[in-house]
Amino acid sequence: MSFITWTLDLDTGFADIDDQHKELVDKINKFYDVYQTGNVVDIKIALQELLDYTVFHFDHEEKMLEKANYRMLEPHKKVHFNFVSKIKNCQASIENGDLEAGKELINLLDGWLFRHIRLNDHGYVSDVKKAGVR
Repeated sequence: MSFITWTLDLDTGFADIDDQHKELVDKINKFYDVYQTGNVVDIKIALQELLDYTVFHFDHEEKMLEKANYRMLEPHKKVHFNFVSKIKNCQASIENGDLEAGKELINLLDGWLFRHIRLNDHGYVSDVKKAGVR
């Protein structure tokens, strides 16, 4: 059973963004599954994959928002930055032998992505469509 599950209400209507969000769900579920095994090497690998894909997705999304001259771009970037920082802090703790940091990250991941999509990402949909960059 998955840790988190994609639901249709999360769709933004932009296929690339929705596909990337679904991939993030997969990366979160993989990290959760691997964390449950306690295998430190696999945990580190899954966490790095989650971090790398998160950074890729945020960069892609921010470029789209820049093209659309999205009025809330800077606050949106700040939310992204803060989230990446939390993942990196967890990663550093795990690298230093604190596997409990993974549990803290799991608690953060439980709902963060979906809240972000529903509150922040759905907020840019009409502006991006109006700008005609899609």
